[in-house]
Amino acid sequence: MGFEDFLPKAAVPDLSIAERNAVHLLVVDSDVAMRNSMRQALTSLGYQSISEAPNHALALQKLAERPVTHVIFEAKRTNMPPNDFLTAVLSCDERIICLPSSYEPTVDDIFSLLIAGARGYLVKPFTPETLDDSIIMATKGEAISGAILYAKDRNEALVSLMMTALDKLAITLKQAKNFETAKRELPRRILNFRRAVEISKTFAQGGKPVLVQALLDFCIDRSNGPATRLGRLRKRLGERKGGPGKEEAGEPMLKQKSDGAGH
Repeated sequence: MGFEDFLPKAAVPDLSIAERNAVHLLVVDSDVAMRNSMRQALTSLGYQSISEAPNHALALQKLAERPVTHVIFEAKRTNMPPNDFLTAVLSCDERIICLPSSYEPTVDDIFSLLIAGARGYLVKPFTPETLDDSIIMATKGEAISGAILYAKDRNEALVSLMMTALDKLAITLKQAKNFETAKRELPRRILNFRRAVEISKTFAQGGKPVLVQALLDFCIDRSNGPATRLGRLRKRLGERKGGPGKEEAGEPMLKQKSDGAGH
């Protein structure tokens, strides 16, 4: 059974007609043919408010002229570096959903843009379906966890991203058996896990085998430690005093995972 069989796309949230009408898109790309192609695809998908700019500096001017909710921008330098452009956009309004676009996301430094605040990315050449998926994931998904900012390397950050999303999904799946609120939350948890997996597959350093090894190392390390957040704290305090920490055996593991902590 593959990933798509376990978490079918039908379970992933969509954008309603009203939500699509509320989207104000700004497309930033130096290639006029690409801008035209993206505008046509966006219109066919039900997005009505679309503006465009041939470079990053002009795009910033347009931001001052009209409200924008989403920016799809070229992830390479036009007349300013894309990282500087992203910083400027989010300084104008941190609620704007930014998606860098690239033909080679593993070559262009899109991962640094994700860390800097981009909510997703778009791979070129795109199809209307992949374009819509990118916008939906960026709009409906959670912001990428700040934990990746402090990881010692990229693969550790990606594993942390996946496992945090998986923990939250597992807890919601369990709670959905008894609670209607959890059932309503399930599509968003599925979306966040799918996005974490896609990001990890795309940006892993060294490819899939190295990412899998990092995932195994993470799981082994977690299995060797105390099962609860309280237990880990006691262990650290015990080590500072020169003695072994004492794990709280009676507290269930899932309790401390419910807020995604401990990764």
